[in-house]
Amino acid sequence: MALKDFVFDAMLAENSLAQLTSIGISVRGSVATPPTIDLTDKGFSPRLLYDAERMSSVFSAYFCVENSARELISERLASRRGVDWWNVAVPMKIKAAVSKLKEKEEKNRYHTPRSVDLIGYTLFGHLSQIIIATWDDFSDLFPEQAWVSSRFTDLEMSRNVIMHTGTLPEIEVDRVESILRDWVRQVG
Repeated sequence: MALKDFVFDAMLAENSLAQLTSIGISVRGSVATPPTIDLTDKGFSPRLLYDAERMSSVFSAYFCVENSARELISERLASRRGVDWWNVAVPMKIKAAVSKLKEKEEKNRYHTPRSVDLIGYTLFGHLSQIIIATWDDFSDLFPEQAWVSSRFTDLEMSRNVIMHTGTLPEIEVDRVESILRDWVRQVG
């Protein structure tokens, strides 16, 4: 069984590296500079540019924690439940919401899909629900379900402000950074 787990983990890792390479992220060599949008000389007010710059690091933190949670869920459930983990482990309510969102987005063929994986269509709040619904697969990583639920609830409130172009006061940015540190230490 240990050899099977080792081989499966290696296959998952190789697949993840191949996906990163396919989108232009160098994982075996030098790091490429990501494309950016130049906002200088576009007529935006200095205050707007300042707030955008301040919130960009908070957005980056959310991007990383949200997607690391998706990776953790995918990898953990695939290794413990098999390749069909989505169908056998994810609550029906979440699968239905994902299916509805995927169908809606497929109507807009001109736009790039958000993900090739179903987990990429989950909402932020779904992630903690999946962890709690499959607690036996995650109980060795987290102290208790309430820990997961409280961190995701706090993050979601601030996340919604950022994702809807709001700005967070410094105390909320500090909270996000603290939760991010907790997450990394807990699952790292």
